[in-house]
Amino acid sequence: MFSFTSQMNDARKLPLMQYVVCLAMTEAIKDLCCAKGLPELDVRIKWPNDLYLKGLKVGGILCTSSYEPKVYNICTGIGLNVDNEKPTTCLNAALQELKANSPRLKREDILASFFNKFEVLFDIFSNQGFQALEEQYYNSWLHSGQRVVVQDAHEGQSVNSVVTIKGLTPSGYLYAVGEDGKSYELHPDGNSFDFFTGLVRRKIDA
Repeated sequence: MFSFTSQMNDARKLPLMQYVVCLAMTEAIKDLCCAKGLPELDVRIKWPNDLYLKGLKVGGILCTSSYEPKVYNICTGIGLNVDNEKPTTCLNAALQELKANSPRLKREDILASFFNKFEVLFDIFSNQGFQALEEQYYNSWLHSGQRVVVQDAHEGQSVNSVVTIKGLTPSGYLYAVGEDGKSYELHPDGNSFDFFTGLVRRKIDA
């Protein structure tokens, strides 16, 4: 749908940028629906960088960066399914289901709403860190309390176990608690199309 550039000095924050963008888009859609008197679209964040509506993907975010002396240049690309309801769904189709003959969302309005929201969130993120946005982020994502299967290597064999997602670690990976009560950081295995297929875990030292 569109892309834009931004700059950042702290390399530790780079992996978290995609979460700020995801949050800005979900909040922008809600604000726009409210401002136009439309039914609220409950767009949710699927970690790490997808947007879902009614269990179906309607958008995705990709952030890449390059380094110049003393600054990181970030290019962010956002895809958002506004009008194409095939093969899954889109924002305007969802609006019609909620209210027949509802006015349609326009790309230019979404763009303006997004940047109004992103400017505020990015300023908080830059000055206070992602921790200042975490509660708001968790209110918009799909995963609090979700139980997932992770893979462990044990004596050369792959062993599955169940953990419960509690949030994010400071580095931006999933924070989970196992049935043994221990804390874990979950990483994608690097091979699966769905990040929640083939999760691997690393124990977090107490």
